[in-house]
Amino acid sequence: MNVSSSSHWLCGSLLASTLLLASAGCGSSDGASNGASAAKDPKAKSEKGETKRSKTDGSKAEGSAGGPAMIDGIYKDVFFDKPLVVAANTQTGAAAGNTTVAANDTSKGTPATDAATATKDPPKAATGGEAVSLKDLIDKDALTSEIKNVRNYLAGKAGSVAAYNASYLEIAPESATLAVLAIAVQKHPEDFSWKKNAKFVRDLSTQITELTSSDKAKNKNTYDTVAAAFEKIDDILKGSTPAGLPESADEKEYGEAAVDLRHIMKRIQKSEATLKTTVSNEAGLKKEADKVALEGAVLQFLGYAITTDGFGWGDDAGFRKQALPLREGGKQLIEAAKSGNYPMYDEAMGRISKTCVECHGEFKNN
Repeated sequence: MNVSSSSHWLCGSLLASTLLLASAGCGSSDGASNGASAAKDPKAKSEKGETKRSKTDGSKAEGSAGGPAMIDGIYKDVFFDKPLVVAANTQTGAAAGNTTVAANDTSKGTPATDAATATKDPPKAATGGEAVSLKDLIDKDALTSEIKNVRNYLAGKAGSVAAYNASYLEIAPESATLAVLAIAVQKHPEDFSWKKNAKFVRDLSTQITELTSSDKAKNKNTYDTVAAAFEKIDDILKGSTPAGLPESADEKEYGEAAVDLRHIMKRIQKSEATLKTTVSNEAGLKKEADKVALEGAVLQFLGYAITTDGFGWGDDAGFRKQALPLREGGKQLIEAAKSGNYPMYDEAMGRISKTCVECHGEFKNN
């Protein structure tokens, strides 16, 4: 192409881009084909928003006999053969900085699928879309200690009919907590000697929760069933696999195992009450540092667990917002216990008490 043709080519390219943005038809190498396509585009919007029919006059190739073909006085050879396809391929994915293929180009796979796969976010937890590390919520030592505490509590209640009847209404929050903790053992990245049998501890604990919160709770037959279930739990926690274990699914949601959110809420209230009566000054915090740290870990973990889908609150932003200070307060208790910082402890307790009151007022689970 000579210098004159180059100038025509540059001007023609600018005009071609303008014509593309205006959605007007352009001539192609075969002339009539693109003229027909333009005629099929019946509407184009003016700057004032009025609808008018696209003009195709002047889109026809013209020129002197034997001379180069022209469009509106511009050499036809400066126009792309298929300008709409070129424009689509150039603009697609430009905003995101990704390389894509035309929708009708099947030689490189399906662009929509490829793009979705390349940019798909990793799976998120139910709690407001955040990724949660179970190890950061409750470490192995805290998890083991709390399970031991619940085991000792249930041992006392299952020891005799008299002990059971005296406080059977207090059992469900503990057994429900054990069921949830058993799931934590299953999911935890660290190893536990009874991890392979954790699902049985979960389901046996759920059975105890259901029985002791039923209208037949204060019954000799119920006691016998609870005592038998606890005996199996105790054997598993000691490392054995007792006979007669129930059929158990490999996985369950925290809420499904706990039976009722109110049982876990009562366990949370127990932590708050225990800490309020145990620690009232810096000396008490230093003396009971281990207990404070453990209760903090339990609160942090339960504050997360109650917002999962199994409890039915996974998609409730209001409930998740109410539960967040519980988790944050639990974490703050752990830090206060480690440092002996009583003002930090006192602030954490204030946050926990406040969120419990506000949550109960709104969701009426007390």
